Amino acid sequence: MRNTILAIAVVASLPVAALTWAADETAGPLPGHSLHGEGFSEGPRRRLPLIAGCGDVHFPITTSSEEAQQYFDQGVGQLHGFWYWEAERSFRTVLQLDPDCVMANWGLAMANLENESRAKEFLAEATGPRLEKASAREKAWIDASRKLFGIKDTAGKDTDKKAEGDATAEKKPETEEEKQARRKAFLEALEKLALDYPDDLEARAFLVGFSWINRNRGVPISSPLALDALGKQVFQSTPAHPAHHYLIHLWDRQRAAEALHSAAMCGPAAPGIAHMWHMPGHIYSKLERWHDAVWQQEAAVRVDHAQMIRAHVYPDQIHNFAHNSEWFIRNLNHLGRVDDALTVATNMITMPRIARSKEVKPDPDQSFKEGGSCWQFGRDRLFETILRWELWEVAAGLENTPYLAPGEEFEDRWKREQLLAVAGFLRGDHEAGLAALGRLETLEAEQRTGRTEAADKAESKARDEGKPAAEISKAMADAMQPFSDKIEKLQGPLAELRVHAALAAGNLDAAREQLESLTDKERNRLDKARLTGIYLALGDTEKALKTAEAHGNSGKQQLQPQALLAHVQWEAGKKDEAVATFDRVRTLAADADDTLPVLTRLTSLAEAAGVEGDWRIPHSEAEDIGERPPLDTLGPLAWQAWQAGGWTALATDGTPVSAGDYAGKPHLILLTLGMACEHCNDQVKAFVDAAARFEEAGLPVLVISTDPVEDVAMSSETLPFVALSGVDGEAFRALDAWDDFEGIPLHATCYVSADGRMRWQHTGFEPFMLPDVLLDEIRRLEAMDPQPDCLKQR
Repeated sequence: MRNTILAIAVVASLPVAALTWAADETAGPLPGHSLHGEGFSEGPRRRLPLIAGCGDVHFPITTSSEEAQQYFDQGVGQLHGFWYWEAERSFRTVLQLDPDCVMANWGLAMANLENESRAKEFLAEATGPRLEKASAREKAWIDASRKLFGIKDTAGKDTDKKAEGDATAEKKPETEEEKQARRKAFLEALEKLALDYPDDLEARAFLVGFSWINRNRGVPISSPLALDALGKQVFQSTPAHPAHHYLIHLWDRQRAAEALHSAAMCGPAAPGIAHMWHMPGHIYSKLERWHDAVWQQEAAVRVDHAQMIRAHVYPDQIHNFAHNSEWFIRNLNHLGRVDDALTVATNMITMPRIARSKEVKPDPDQSFKEGGSCWQFGRDRLFETILRWELWEVAAGLENTPYLAPGEEFEDRWKREQLLAVAGFLRGDHEAGLAALGRLETLEAEQRTGRTEAADKAESKARDEGKPAAEISKAMADAMQPFSDKIEKLQGPLAELRVHAALAAGNLDAAREQLESLTDKERNRLDKARLTGIYLALGDTEKALKTAEAHGNSGKQQLQPQALLAHVQWEAGKKDEAVATFDRVRTLAADADDTLPVLTRLTSLAEAAGVEGDWRIPHSEAEDIGERPPLDTLGPLAWQAWQAGGWTALATDGTPVSAGDYAGKPHLILLTLGMACEHCNDQVKAFVDAAARFEEAGLPVLVISTDPVEDVAMSSETLPFVALSGVDGEAFRALDAWDDFEGIPLHATCYVSADGRMRWQHTGFEPFMLPDVLLDEIRRLEAMDPQPDCLKQR
């Protein structure tokens, strides 16, 4: 049987069907897939050493391996920190160290709380002789989790079928009442565990945690105070238990001050888990203690960066990384630490975007989902920072860089054009402002066209199906609604920009007329700071003051609203009020960048207040924050890719080739799984079809196969890439394309930059199939200046 590379090289012109061989299912799983079922094909496939700082947790299990017990305790601590990816890695390690340990399956299931089908798959294996070896307490834990995931019999099978014995019967959709019933049953089982085994702190800790988790899933908490007391029982025995995390969640919506002690304890309780540093930021943010919130979020960012570099994972593969980072930026903005906000936001944008491995409908042309990604959060906070602090030259400097390159999704597209239009008009570049406004108007026109086409399509389909008139109308309305929602969302930004356009043209009457044409609802949607500026430009200081006061009341402990209010009060002749507001601004501006326009406008006000020089009042550290390590000991503030492993492979003549041969040269590596892997056939053919584009980009492509040298040699003359044999698996291990738990190679696509860093990588049980998407992403990454000139000049 010929190998993958040979097949592609010899018959690249044939249809795809002629290039592949059907896998023999009786021979085992497909290449790259787990030997233990598809549940194990997903999730972490690499083993890591124990991670320091995952919590003071001990959950005794039946095992003969001391190391397995250590990894199990680590996994439980990671569950408490909602670090599910690493928790699954820990429990996989337990299973590798002790295959008879049935509690490893319990842990794997609990690490998939948000993926119940996988959780059931793992629990289904917690049966038979392995279960019989477990203690009564361990069996109670497994039984509790069966209740949580709705597994109804001891064999791990769901018995909710239409007819007993009918394996093909469809399952009935689970009702919300049934979901809540099993979640309540889980809490009852945890309570029984806590009572039957008083020394089992984890039963109490998880009872507190899952009471909060279930609250978010429709099961109310009858007494937060009782849960707080239960958590404190845990702390009486283990003061630094990671259950502090749960008490923060318990109180952060209401009565946040009740969790101040846990806020001080949470990070130090599990310093190796970024989320444990992040969560106190919820409490401090709720209490508007921005300095403390920022410290916590910076600690979390640094710990995440350190873990990403150490474990070789990317931003969107880490739970809550993007959320924490964007919250960090928001709170930096509350303090006026704008340069830091820009640094973090742009660093998020420079991070690699790992696309889907295949095109997935309904968006076949968009392989990377922008919404909710690290890239999108970085963009949103960059937009926000520029607009809030009037950094119009920064917007101009970034416009033609990857930082502000047009996105694909509607939300990003309109926000980008709004930013560039506002920046253009307010820095005096009328032409740039009009150009961006025109692009936003084009986007609106696209939605109107799409709405008409969707209605026509829905009407045609409904008529073809013989629907009555009422159902036809409803089908048309339903089809139009998403477009109507988008059109409505654009009305406020468009109205504001048309006002700015008129002001920039010196046409005050047109600006005033445009503003007065807005409904109260539309006017209330406008940014209050910019609306204040519009009123000042129109000479309407009364409305400017009223708007600034409303803005100030919405952020009494935030620098920008208060600084703006002080300025408008001064301009409106409210001198005493302005000086009083300025006194607050001095404290709020403790760590602010002193070159911000909103602060430099206060020079006359500072003089009137009798303050000379640097008028910012230093911040005094609170006394209830506990012990904090130096931030730089937790990890780097900026992320960068790790150094790729030093691999070796064999050329077609048997001579060794190594990573050193490509030092200083950006290159792409495809790690393929050799003969009979039809997915590898498809991947290599896709990249062969794109070979000219990679060559034009000056990017050599290497294909390292699991096949022996003699098979690879047969393809060397016709394959347009460098073909190498990695039959010994060394290159696969060095490049993280190896399942450490099962000792098998994985599919991988790796982009190594000129400085030897793994700038982009897709690894798993399926190969990456989108060469054009990857090439576009490589170009974006290579064009990214980590310190653009417009930021260096600040």
